[in-house]
Order: sequence, then C-alpha cells, then structure tokens
Amino acid sequence: MSGDEPILTAGEERAAAALKLALQDVSEQWPLRADVAAWVASVPKRQSLGHRLPVGMAAALAMIIVGAVAFAAWPKAVPGGGGASPSAVPSIPGTPGHFDNGSFSFDYPASWRTLSDEYYEGMVNQVFAVLGTGDWKTGCYFTSNGGGCTGDTVDVSGGRVVVKVYERGGGPVSTCGTSPANATLGPNAVSKSTDGSATTWEIRMPGGDFGWTNNVFVEAWAGGPQQMAQAEALVASFRWADGVSNPDNCFQNETPSPGMAHYDADGTSFDYPAGWSILSGYEHWGLHGPTIHFAVGTGTVDSGCTVSANQGVSCGAPSLSATGDQVVVFWYGGASLFSNVASMFPSLPTGSLPPGETRVTVAGAPAIASHGDGWAKWQLSPAEYIEANWGPDATDAEAQVDALIGSLSLGQ
Repeated sequence: MSGDEPILTAGEERAAAALKLALQDVSEQWPLRADVAAWVASVPKRQSLGHRLPVGMAAALAMIIVGAVAFAAWPKAVPGGGGASPSAVPSIPGTPGHFDNGSFSFDYPASWRTLSDEYYEGMVNQVFAVLGTGDWKTGCYFTSNGGGCTGDTVDVSGGRVVVKVYERGGGPVSTCGTSPANATLGPNAVSKSTDGSATTWEIRMPGGDFGWTNNVFVEAWAGGPQQMAQAEALVASFRWADGVSNPDNCFQNETPSPGMAHYDADGTSFDYPAGWSILSGYEHWGLHGPTIHFAVGTGTVDSGCTVSANQGVSCGAPSLSATGDQVVVFWYGGASLFSNVASMFPSLPTGSLPPGETRVTVAGAPAIASHGDGWAKWQLSPAEYIEANWGPDATDAEAQVDALIGSLSLGQ
C-alpha cells in the first residue's frame, strides 16, 4: 500500500463499499456516469479538525452523497410500489433461501418473494432486503425536490408474512457496558420489541452492545403463529461473517483524578467535573437532523429528533436548558446537506471578526470564540459549534467550561 492510499477502519470500508455500490447502481439505471472505483480509491484520509471521522459520520457522509445523487436522478417510483424500485427486478446477494452479503447471512423459505433489495430509509436506516409472502410498500419517496419517509404499508392477511432486514447507521450511541438480551433464538441472544403489529429483533454485532450503531434489525409482520415461527427461524439462522466486529461505537467514562471525570469516545476526549453527567454521546440524525458529538453537564439537552421503525426520523432544533447552578456543554453540527458536507471540510471566515469574537485554538485547530453572560460558544467550522450555557448561580461554570475546552483532544 502506498502512502497516498487511505487507511480505513472496517466500518469506514463498509461505508465506502455501500457508497460505491449505490453510485454504480444509479449510474447503471440512468445516464449518470462516474468512475466510482477510482474515486473511492483516491479519497484522501478523511479528517475533521485533525481527527478521523467516527464510523457513524463516515457512514453518514456516504448516505448524504448517495442521497444527493438519488434525489437528483431517481424517478418517483419507490421500492414496493407495485414492484417498482431503482432495480426493475429486486435482487439480493446469496442464493434462493439464503442471504449472504459478506458481512452477515441468514436463511429464509425459498418460496418467499424478494419485495425489495437494498435502499436507504430516512437517511438513517440501510435496508438490506424485504422478503415474504405478503404485500409491502415502503413509506419512503424520492422526487426532484427531495424525499422523506413515512410508515411502511403492510398487508399479511390470510396467513402471510413480511420481513425487513436493516441496519441503523445513525442515531444515539449507548454507554459502553453490557445491556441484557431479553430473548434467545438459536445461538443469538437478541433484544426483542413490538410496535403495533410489527415485531423487531435487534442482533448485536460481535464486540458490540444493544443500542449501538451497525447492529442489524429484523422486523416482521406475521399473519399468524406459523408465520411468526418462520420469522423467528430466520433470526435463529442469522450469522455474522468471520472477522466482523463492532468498532468502539460507545462512549466511555473514566476517572483520571479526584474531582474530575474523563470522556473518551470516537476519537474525542476531555476532562470534566466528576459531578457532571454525560447527557449525550455521538448522535447522527441524517440529512434533516443535527450531529451531536457530545453533551455533558448538570442541565438538560435534547437533539430534537425521534426515531421510529415505522415512521423514520423526525427532527426539530436541538435545545438545552441550564437554570440555577446548572451548566451544559455540547458540540453539535448543522442539519442540512450542505452544512454537513461543509463540516467535513472546515473553513472558518477570514478577515475581520465582529465585536466580541476572537480567534483561538481548540484542540490544535483554529476556532472563533465568543462569550457572554451565562454562555460561551466556539465555532469550529461553518457548521460545527461547541456551545455552553449556565445558570446565574453556577459561579464556577465559566472556569469549568474553559478548562474542559482546554483539555479537549481529538485523536487521529
């Protein structure tokens, strides 16, 4: 390998492969030509503020670029719309009755129809396959003006079944630790949940935990006990490929010294008062929502987003609250296609700054700082900020916030 070739983690390689596959599929179906293989091979090492992108953000970048191409080139037909999809005839990897995409595999009745092949759902979920004997139509749509997702339309009356297999590449990331499984199917300890008529099993990637990104979900609509047993047999047959493992997609809490705690996740680390709580780890909410890298303090913070298996992702604006002696510090990115892309390639304003703003260095990278009564903000790129708020009784808050910023480190 030459020094000019990118060094990718396993998760980043999967994101690049998904991007390559999607762009090639689009270019084959419509007159849109790109030398995707050459583009992927020549991508430089991706860095934001001097550190490698977290796996979730790397996957998000692939989703954003794929979404931009899809919105411009895809027709109004969508998967499940009477057999209409980006591929005229849905095709999934493997053989009839056996799915295998190189990362994981599972068995299913060979008599089941392939209702949809791979597509992105709400810019957060990557759907690998929809299978079964029932009728299914996605709630996702694409037009020349954009797209979105509502709930799936499913009919399994008359003893039929529909199963959707997908991966969630965005959303909140859990604290490192072991979350208990609540069901076991074959050798797989899974997390089972129900939402209306749908039953979902979450399958952990090796080395991961429930709630982490890159886990696989199997969602089933069953018209009776026999059909539910078929869906359970699919989950029981699920196997991860050799060598697949979850990169450290959780946030850790270590105590380096008395009175202080240490945050270390996704290449971001800093010290903060031990009395504060981790309010959020890394969260990516897709095209229409923010990216939150962390939030700590004693107040509250809300991404403004909710996720549902049937309704996709809905986002408002992030919010924070700090009253009395409370304090909140959080790092977030903007919520639009161009803001997200801009955050990958930081470029701060040049020339004179408005009154109250100064040029500083944060974690070895240039930033623009501003302070006021009960607040402080550091602009890291055109779309990324670290913001802090504190209440009138938080007498030590400003010094504590400044100390946190001073300890911030972004690993390679």
